[in-house]
Amino acid sequence: MASPAPTSQQLVANPLLGGLQELASGVDALYLSARPVLPAHFVARLGDARAWAGDLRRSAPCQIGELWFGATPHGWGKYRFCLDHPIARLGFSESRHLPSVRIQPRSEFLHAAGPEGVVAALRELLEPELGPLRFSVSRLDLFVDVQGWSLAFGDAHRFVCRADARRTYEVGGKLTGFQFGSRKSKGICARIYDKSAEVETKGTTWWHDVWGERYVEGRRALRVEFELQRQALTEFGIDTPGQSLEALGDLWRYATEEWLTYRSPTSDRTRARWPVAPEWQCVQRASLRHRAVGLARLRESRRRSSITRLLPGLNGYLVSLAALLGVEDIDDTLCAVGHHLHSYEVVSRVPFAERVVRRRAEIELR
Repeated sequence: MASPAPTSQQLVANPLLGGLQELASGVDALYLSARPVLPAHFVARLGDARAWAGDLRRSAPCQIGELWFGATPHGWGKYRFCLDHPIARLGFSESRHLPSVRIQPRSEFLHAAGPEGVVAALRELLEPELGPLRFSVSRLDLFVDVQGWSLAFGDAHRFVCRADARRTYEVGGKLTGFQFGSRKSKGICARIYDKSAEVETKGTTWWHDVWGERYVEGRRALRVEFELQRQALTEFGIDTPGQSLEALGDLWRYATEEWLTYRSPTSDRTRARWPVAPEWQCVQRASLRHRAVGLARLRESRRRSSITRLLPGLNGYLVSLAALLGVEDIDDTLCAVGHHLHSYEVVSRVPFAERVVRRRAEIELR
């Protein structure tokens, strides 16, 4: 007879069963703002790019430094100008009531270069255009990804939180996560969810490179994540990126020891007096050692992931074409595709190579 699956408590307590394995931890979001006076020639360049995007009804190229961003035909919230690139989304405004620069580094770039590397790269990119910048942090997300912790609907009452707002998420009757607190509070909110399922759904398989050999295929990776917005950071006396990174340990301790905890039930009616569960003790001990994987490695991982997502659709189209042409094997089908694509070049008057160049530029501007 097969042995029963170990409980989450056994996985934590019994080192022979591996314990709760930390896959990665650190910073997953570092939103920045700055208040330089935007030079007139820079604003004019942004205006031209936005107008061009409006005419094209899609992103238009706009160069900053050595990078080409995609200028959108619309703004970003209250920001009139919005530029997108795989490293970050940038917003610019001439309003006196807003920071003139808003920056949202991409999670992929953050894990490729590390928080310090991201800040340094943004300075190198923007300061030649805008002059010396003093960055402020408007949002900071801290996280730990673990394997070996199985959460169920019935575990919701074991969480003790300072925030009243709570949500439970499910798909097809299966628990996918919990949320504590609300973004509307402008303070702290937390999310605990199945990160491995999100990776498969979104196709962000580059996370496997971040997790490395610690990740066990087929075993759920659970994320514990805290989002600290501007108001919460101000209460801690934090403003700049340097202050944020120096305070990571203190912020994590407050978030996991005072703001939110997961308890082991006892007969005591006051849940706050229940002992902290072994799983949560492991969460509290997260290393927060942000391991920069490298941009080239994550770009290659993203390329492989994109190809994998395209294959089912491509296979379906080729199978349909093969059936219409009366061929059966792959080689004959590909030969036939080449002939028809050449014919379509003549009819459409757009060379296939030109389409490839356009699409490559669009991909690079995402």
